[in-house]
Amino acid sequence: MAATLTRRRLLSLLIAGASLALATAPLPGLRRPLVVAVGSELAGAMAELEPLFERRHGGIDLAWRVQGSQDMVNRAREEGPERPRVLIPANRDLLGQLATELRAQVGAPAFLQAPVPVARTLLVAVAWPERVQKLFPDGRFSWPLLRRAAAAGQWGVLGAPESWGSFDLRSSDPMRSNSGQLSLALWCQDGNGGGRGAAGDTGDCAAALRRAVYRPARSTDILLQEFISGGPNEGDLALVYEASALARQGEAGRQRPGGYVLLFPNPTIETVLAAAVLRGEAAGRAEDGERFVAFLLSPEGQGVLTRLGFRGADGGGGSPAARGVKRLPPPSPEQREELLRLWQQAG
Repeated sequence: MAATLTRRRLLSLLIAGASLALATAPLPGLRRPLVVAVGSELAGAMAELEPLFERRHGGIDLAWRVQGSQDMVNRAREEGPERPRVLIPANRDLLGQLATELRAQVGAPAFLQAPVPVARTLLVAVAWPERVQKLFPDGRFSWPLLRRAAAAGQWGVLGAPESWGSFDLRSSDPMRSNSGQLSLALWCQDGNGGGRGAAGDTGDCAAALRRAVYRPARSTDILLQEFISGGPNEGDLALVYEASALARQGEAGRQRPGGYVLLFPNPTIETVLAAAVLRGEAAGRAEDGERFVAFLLSPEGQGVLTRLGFRGADGGGGSPAARGVKRLPPPSPEQREELLRLWQQAG
């Protein structure tokens, strides 16, 4: 009799435990969706962050979309059920501009909280070793020498083998991508020997860059993929993010003997990746968006980002070769609009 009662109590406990597990564990297909938009530089990190986050928050089904940073904020102006709940462009200033525009439209704050920095990275150049030797004899990046090569157009004019053909500079499209905007700003800042717009030459240098850039890519990561897969025939030097260059350095080495060389322009621009949770209609709950942002700032989230080449939210990490390189702020919204206008005119 006692044994029977013990078995019944044990069975009751098992049933209660199973009921509790079913009540607390999300059923397949019933997890809450959360859509996050990220710049292409974060694609590799998101592949690792997604399962880690979902393991901590089993009721959330995290989905992420890769978009050019400028594309991202342009699309976020249209409220609707498909709009991502969390935005993480490559430049937090884009979020500030979006917040101003949306507040003017609806008369209320665009975000639950002010955008939060989650990582940082620098604009750098990658180039094939033999190209670096001819382009920068001392091994250090130089805007004047890069402009000289772009103006020459052909490697033969620069004393390189005629078989190298045309000099092909690669950059992302400033109309769609933050790295393209930073490249344009630096080209017109330092390559002209003066500040942005110095001596009225900004329009000329924007046109010069547009002529020099071979097939502007819609995002930084797509640009780097094309640069690696195409090799010297598809580009001699590309302007990309430090994090993207470090993340794909191994891939470049496997596909091309010696891989590419990472060069730090001096000055360069440090861009801050910030996350913001949108108010209003969007794909996912606002509180789930806040949970994801908090996860990115946790030691686990920051560990993934710094391991993959990003500098942390506090600026730590990255390549030691960048020590001593002057870092400029990104162009202001007014400067960016003027540069984009000149880029469009040049086309």
